[in-house]
Parts: sequence; structure tokens; C-alpha cells
Amino acid sequence: MEFVKINPSSLVSAYILSVYATSWGKGNSEELFNKFSTENKNSEYGKKVGNHIRLNREPKIGEQYVDFEMPDPNGKSQNLSDLKGKTILLEFWASWCGPCRQGNPNLVKTYKKFNPKGFEIFAVSQDGEKDSWLQAIKKDSLNWIHVSDLKGNDNEASLIYGVNGIPDNFLIDKNGAMIGRNLRGDKLNEKTCGNIDNRKQ
Repeated sequence: MEFVKINPSSLVSAYILSVYATSWGKGNSEELFNKFSTENKNSEYGKKVGNHIRLNREPKIGEQYVDFEMPDPNGKSQNLSDLKGKTILLEFWASWCGPCRQGNPNLVKTYKKFNPKGFEIFAVSQDGEKDSWLQAIKKDSLNWIHVSDLKGNDNEASLIYGVNGIPDNFLIDKNGAMIGRNLRGDKLNEKTCGNIDNRKQ
């Protein structure tokens, strides 16, 4: 960060910031980016940082979720808001992510247990290759809603939510408030059970 501050006209600074923008947060990244030379802002790395700053909303627990639209495996646009009134797990993952794949069997169990009671998973993939994404969905038996813009780490939903590593997720209650982040296994089950609408939908 110190290097970037001292060298706002260096392309190396633009590269560093493009790598660390999500980790350093929107405020720090924007401050550093604003000091860049015009050439640096217009570079490939600079455009990536600018896109991150433009999209990132840094939603926090207790706040309302941020809606977005993204294509499913069939190319049909899906909106997070289409699930309004349900308890939603907004899950960020990818076929190449080892910890994501290892955690999928537990996620399948959670889905089977709570889906009849109004629980839904909206899974956003950071894959860049469609075939790999679809094969992972099939192999892991992930029978919920899947979307991806196939932009890899530059996935727009990931930028909006400030996701800087996967797996990551946000638990959203039926009123649209975010009530948990990065919940796994028993913790996810407990939080879901405590907030779910027990009337079958």
C-alpha cells in the first residue's frame, strides 16, 4: 500500500491495487485510485480497479441485501429479488475451489432439510469456463439456483458484495436483511433454523 501511495504513476502500482482492492476495502482503494495518473487509470489494471470501486457496495450485516441480475446455465437472467419472502443463502463459489467443493455435501444436506420450509440457495460462481461450472453442479448434485457471468474473479456480484475469497456467503432473512456471513455446517443450520419461515411454501 505504501508503494502505491508513493508511486501513483507506476503501472506496477495499478497492478498491485488491482490485486488487493477487494482486501483493502473500497475507501482505501478509492483514495489510492484517485491519485493515479490518467494513463494509469486508463490501463487494463486501472480499469479493473475502477470497476471494483464503481460496483462495490460493501453491504453489512443488518443492512438490506443488494439486488443484482445474472444469467443462469441456460442464459436466462435471474434476479436475487425473485426470491423475496424466502430465507436465502447467497453463496459464492467455483468449480476450481477445493474448500467450496468439500463443503458442498453439507450444503446439500442443509438445502434438503430447509428448502421445504422456505429456504433457497442462490449460488454465484466465479468460474470462467462454463463446462467446468456445469460439470461441478451435476457431480455435486447442487439442485438450487445457479448464476454466473463467467468473468472469474471479476464476477460482478462478487465485486458488489466485496467478496475477496471463496467460499463466502450471506444469509438473508425473509424480509431482505442480511443476518449472517460465511456460515458453514452447524452454524448455518442453527442460524437458518432460527430465522426460517416454518410454514411450508
